[in-house]
Amino acid sequence: MKSIRTIALIVASTVVLHASGESFDSLVDRMIALNPGLRSEAYAYAAQRESLRSAAMLPDPEIEGGYMWSSGEPGNKTDITVSQSMEWPGVYSAMRREARLQSKATNLSEQATIISARENARILLAEGVYLNKCHQVMVNRMECIDSLLDIATKGALRNEITLLDVEKLKLERLEVLARQTEINTQATQCISAIGAFIGSIENAKDIYNAIEDYPAEMLHPLAIYSDKLDETPEVEQSRILAEASRARSEAERRRSLPSLTAGYHFAREEGTPFHGFVAGLSIPVFSTRGKSEAARLESMAAEARAEQQAIEQRLLLESIHASAMQFKTQYESYHKVLTDSPTPRLLLRALEGGQISMMVYLIESASHTDAILRMLEIQYRYQQAMAQLARYNPGN
Repeated sequence: MKSIRTIALIVASTVVLHASGESFDSLVDRMIALNPGLRSEAYAYAAQRESLRSAAMLPDPEIEGGYMWSSGEPGNKTDITVSQSMEWPGVYSAMRREARLQSKATNLSEQATIISARENARILLAEGVYLNKCHQVMVNRMECIDSLLDIATKGALRNEITLLDVEKLKLERLEVLARQTEINTQATQCISAIGAFIGSIENAKDIYNAIEDYPAEMLHPLAIYSDKLDETPEVEQSRILAEASRARSEAERRRSLPSLTAGYHFAREEGTPFHGFVAGLSIPVFSTRGKSEAARLESMAAEARAEQQAIEQRLLLESIHASAMQFKTQYESYHKVLTDSPTPRLLLRALEGGQISMMVYLIESASHTDAILRMLEIQYRYQQAMAQLARYNPGN
């Protein structure tokens, strides 16, 4: 039969949760390396960059040939013309500048995709840590209830144990069992989410079982994160796209100037060859109507979007940082009270000495367990906020 001392040791271990396994950051790296979506995105971004290489090229040269004959004099005639058309020279410099900026924006978009994937991976792993901690709390709670049932049925407590007390213990055991089942279901869902992220359920189970604890990170003052705000891919990309839009506007403005065609012409008539040059001028009377103004307006819209993106990212950063500060403060308050708290031991001592009834003990101990679970939830919310702040972290 278990003693009250044994129960006290079980309860005392409720908050102290340790595991051994792979580090949190290395697990994030594994998930990123295994993510099939990132591999497909990498090919897509590479394809975009390759397509931009031909954005400012000259159009293909043209070759024309002709053969004419007559039923009489003077005879047959052969013509061959090779020509090359081109925009006004300033168009290509603007197009090349736009292509370079678009390529840079593509790189930033790829960076943003990877950062978002790392954030999602961190949140999934943080959920695993949270569920493991909750599971351990409920395991300890179940062991405590089972021990009390063993003691109560054998009459080892000084105060009188009624049948109602025993039934209440059994009911409490069912409640704990239900919460364990709920946590196990959430753990299964978490493993499935990790599996969807990396494309393998088996590897997801290995990763989940290797989860150790949250990463040791410091929450910096808001000003430190704000200094990195302009370096985030989203803000920088919107700024680069605005510059690319200005280059496109300049190219469209220059397209209102005539385009040129030059070439070489060869002809042969009655065995006599003729050589010469051809030149042409295309005057954009109808083809560019309204395009230059539309490009100018689009450039203004892109600049407005860049400003809006910077504002939204700053507001988002401030909101996330405020939430992280709030969760950190709440967690520290709970942790200060609950870590090495004498409440469980005092309750068991009072129960053993007959100072409180079994009913009172169950109510108070359940309240203490709920407080621990609430502390763990706050810690998890804090880690979620830290995962979102990682993109602004000066150490990343």
